[in-house]
Amino acid sequence: MSVEAVKRNKVVGCILCGGKSRRMGGTDKALLDLNGTALLEHVASRLHKQVVQSVLSVNEPSGLHESLGLPMLTDELEGHLGPLAGVHSSLNWVRQNAPDASDVVTVAVDTPFFPKDLVETLAASRIANAGAPIICSSGGRDHFAFGLWPVALADPLKEYLLEGGRSIKGFFKDYPPVIVEFELQNAIDPFFNINTPEDIPVALEHIAQLQVQ
Repeated sequence: MSVEAVKRNKVVGCILCGGKSRRMGGTDKALLDLNGTALLEHVASRLHKQVVQSVLSVNEPSGLHESLGLPMLTDELEGHLGPLAGVHSSLNWVRQNAPDASDVVTVAVDTPFFPKDLVETLAASRIANAGAPIICSSGGRDHFAFGLWPVALADPLKEYLLEGGRSIKGFFKDYPPVIVEFELQNAIDPFFNINTPEDIPVALEHIAQLQVQ
């Protein structure tokens, strides 16, 4: 399945920007400068090429978020319920605004090296798995923030959250995911994420390495 085929299937991309960035000292990770480009811009550019439409899940948008000109979705359910609330809002937004779309692909704003064929690869697994979430893995570790979510899961997600559920892993007890393994890219884990100030120089090394290769 080509990237253009995925776009024809109208997969909508959602960048999850709702974290508190506690390990970054409270600084909004989306604004971090990597070689003159904000982290959010790195991620948005990488995702834009793979989907028909992108949206931002962000409860406290900055000028940078607004400058991208993308729909900005706040959590529809109150109480800061975690990343699943962002997933739910994106699914509901798609249901109301892009009724022809079948799926939302979610990516984390602190993970700028995710695969350039992420959506294409996940969508290929959708063919044999019509109703399941499809989640990414690398190096034996699952990455729950990166997944392809059927729009039909909007209501089950809402019910799970309203009943007190919070963890993505907990939701998967009733809706088991398909796991798709991704290989390292030039010895770099494509799902390396920037959590602490110490991760920033590592990310810059990765950028330099990828540019050289």
